Amino acid sequence: LDSVIVLPASRAHIMANQFAVQELKPPTQNMMEGQALLPTAEQSDADLFRNLKTVLVKQEFAMAELCGIEVKNRYRVSPEDKPGGTFLYAKEQSECCERICCSPCRALTMNIYAGTDEKGPIVLTMSKKTHCPMVPCPVLLAPHLWPLTCPWICIAANDLPELTVRIGERVLGSIVDPPWPLFKCTANALIRDAAGHTLYQVGPTSLCHCGLVCACCNDMAVPVCNNAGVAVATITRKSLTCAELCGKMNRFVVDFGSVSDPDERALVFAAAMLFDLQYWEQNQ
Repeated sequence: LDSVIVLPASRAHIMANQFAVQELKPPTQNMMEGQALLPTAEQSDADLFRNLKTVLVKQEFAMAELCGIEVKNRYRVSPEDKPGGTFLYAKEQSECCERICCSPCRALTMNIYAGTDEKGPIVLTMSKKTHCPMVPCPVLLAPHLWPLTCPWICIAANDLPELTVRIGERVLGSIVDPPWPLFKCTANALIRDAAGHTLYQVGPTSLCHCGLVCACCNDMAVPVCNNAGVAVATITRKSLTCAELCGKMNRFVVDFGSVSDPDERALVFAAAMLFDLQYWEQNQ
């Protein structure tokens, strides 16, 4: 006969309670901090931005920025009409040396957490490799520098800034910052799907825009257009206050307009983040 082990009633009761606690324990408590959740199909189809038409993205203040040290960027995402209602939190992961020496060209990963801080699950990930910057147009007017600038342009044209956007392991698409046309300094970006097809174009907007030259004087609105050239969304960097200007903080609004697909809304949001990193970030 098979032996049967009989536990005392008190011990059996304790073990039953322990198993019940383990079954009820949220899966997020068993995860390491910073590990991305693999969402279910139902979660992937849900809109990360709660179907809001506009969201406000505000960069957090960092004391080290006042000393000229570029720190990891952090942002809070909230409804535009409720700046204190943070429901997404973004934090950068990058190397200190790259941030200080080649800030706009640095490699980074931007994790978007659900909730008000990085303790929440990661719901969106944006990653960018190190790239070569484009030569400023006025430099090309110096013929004696052409032996240096011409190879530089060739390398930069084939090493573009590209932000890859993922939810868990699923790639939504990418944001590419194409090279400027010679002697036509503009800020623009291309939003592509996972297959590499262009969905939208961000801009182009002149780099001589008043909101870029003097950030505290005027807003800088950048249209997001479909392939027919019709504006379907808008990314607007708001005019900065004196405190934001001195503290090297940015504040911008993403108006999703007629973009309703959750994946495409996430890509438009990622385009706004790349614009901030490439053009709006206040470098030392």
